Amino acid sequence: MFWNRQRKKTDKLILGDENIYKTTNVIDVKIECREQLFSAYSYSDNKLNTEFSEYLSDKAKSVPIKEQVKIQIHTKDDIEVAEVEQAVKSHFRAQYKEQKKEVTRLTVISLIMLTLGIIALTALILIEYFTDNIYVTYIADIAAWVFIWEAVDIFFLQRAVAKAKCVLIQRIYTASIEICSESI
Repeated sequence: MFWNRQRKKTDKLILGDENIYKTTNVIDVKIECREQLFSAYSYSDNKLNTEFSEYLSDKAKSVPIKEQVKIQIHTKDDIEVAEVEQAVKSHFRAQYKEQKKEVTRLTVISLIMLTLGIIALTALILIEYFTDNIYVTYIADIAAWVFIWEAVDIFFLQRAVAKAKCVLIQRIYTASIEICSESI
């Protein structure tokens, strides 16, 4: 009883602090050198640093869904907005293509599993009609439900997560970027 009351009190405390730490649509980034923004290993074109792209993805999750993401880069270096926009768009375009392939792959696997489940159900009906072997009936019954269960899991749960990642990538791709120069 005491623990439950204490958890409720802590829950109210945590949720009540929301007004103090409001989430905004602005992602502030402090860049001290170009290697924090662009990959040090990129030779031909400016590719985003992996840590920077993961930071953007992590921070974009907390931006309210109805607001557009805005990225403010605070730096002392001479970095052009067009250069950063091109690198961000190129990086997240590649991620988006990969994620869309994952959504398509999950859809195809789900349809294959559903088809196998329907085939197993059909086999179950035929087995029950032509024979009275309880072991084969149980195996066909289990196979049908496993395939159908997996199809539902993939299509409605796993595919939804992949589509949510697509939406997150779209939000970062369309983000407005602003460079704020800091004085030395």
